[in-house]
Amino acid sequence: MNRVVSVVKMHSRDKWSWFIVPWLVMLSSFLINLLISYLVEEPLQTGGVASIYIYMFIAGIITLAQTFPFALGMSVSRTDYFLGTSAIIILTSIGSTILLFLLGLTEGWTNDWGSDLNYFHVPYLSDGPLINQLTVPLVLLLFMHYSGILIAATHKRTGRNGMFIISGVMLLVSTVLGFLANYLDWYPSIFKWMGEQSAVDYTLWMLPLIVIFAAASYLLLRKATI
Repeated sequence: MNRVVSVVKMHSRDKWSWFIVPWLVMLSSFLINLLISYLVEEPLQTGGVASIYIYMFIAGIITLAQTFPFALGMSVSRTDYFLGTSAIIILTSIGSTILLFLLGLTEGWTNDWGSDLNYFHVPYLSDGPLINQLTVPLVLLLFMHYSGILIAATHKRTGRNGMFIISGVMLLVSTVLGFLANYLDWYPSIFKWMGEQSAVDYTLWMLPLIVIFAAASYLLLRKATI
């Protein structure tokens, strides 16, 4: 347990990457959109809040690449590294979710910032009761971060050539599935099903994927070279 806490502390020392940069990026996007909203007459709905999700995906890749060799060099086991990294991912995702929720409430209290700007309270994603408004961003943040971790762990285990092979296989499989969907006329049913799903439905589908991504990342790191 002490080693796990040490990994958490190691990550938390990098305050810029974990706590400051993602919010600087998103708030910069918000200020730009806020300025635009004052310059246009019609209501402005933007997807700028997606910047924090994209950042978490990239951070997942960079974090492992930068800290995994260092942690093992400090005699931290691979299991402790993964548990400590998962702990900081979960903690920062919860913190970001709470901040996003509070900013969404502020957006409502200020009548969309006085300029009809929907930025933090995004229709569809923010619909439903309180539990939905907290669950959707939390699951999205975890999904994006573990997606990045999985890519980095795969690269650590298989190297560049392995990534090329895996990418090629995935491209081939997706091409075949796309051809079958078109040939068998599956697309109307697929699009109908997608249109019937709520944001919460999609996040529930992501939960098992997060578990799979986390388990696969751990197994890959157990065999990865520094």
